[in-house]
Amino acid sequence: MNATSVRNETALVAGGSRGLGLLVARELAERGYRVHVCARDADELARGAALLAREGLHITTAVCDVTDANAVARWVESAADDDAPISVAIAVAGVIQVGSIEAATPEMFDEAVDIMTKGPAYLALAVLPGMRARRRGRIGIVSSIGGALGVPHLVPYCTAKFGAAGLGQSLHAELGGTGVTVTT
Repeated sequence: MNATSVRNETALVAGGSRGLGLLVARELAERGYRVHVCARDADELARGAALLAREGLHITTAVCDVTDANAVARWVESAADDDAPISVAIAVAGVIQVGSIEAATPEMFDEAVDIMTKGPAYLALAVLPGMRARRRGRIGIVSSIGGALGVPHLVPYCTAKFGAAGLGQSLHAELGGTGVTVTT
């Protein structure tokens, strides 16, 4: 499918203003989805949207902090469209802090878990009612090797990524047979 073909489906990318998230948004836009991207930084969102626009691709952006369940629910509601239901939701937002455990602070753990474990959970909670009602949808949760193997000097990151992996595995098991798939 080329960028001129438009699906009657919406895809969401939480954390899609740069890096891997922007690449995911690009791929979904190239596949014809109506792509909605959120991130915390309005300037980064504008730069990402402008970059894709130069390639002939359109994304809709919104400032949204994935650590705020109500903000995520409002973002999902604003992206919902009866003519193009949300069929894909990808949680990409992340943070990485590098340092020894002695340098880690409780705030570092809070930030990592809030963004990379709770953020995907909030996104799933917001999109699941519509997806389950339609018996169709895909949820993606970006993790890393840090979600399967503890790595020195990345303890808060690995803690959060283990949580994200557990979330994805649990959702996958619970949603089996519903038409909604979960990939981590």
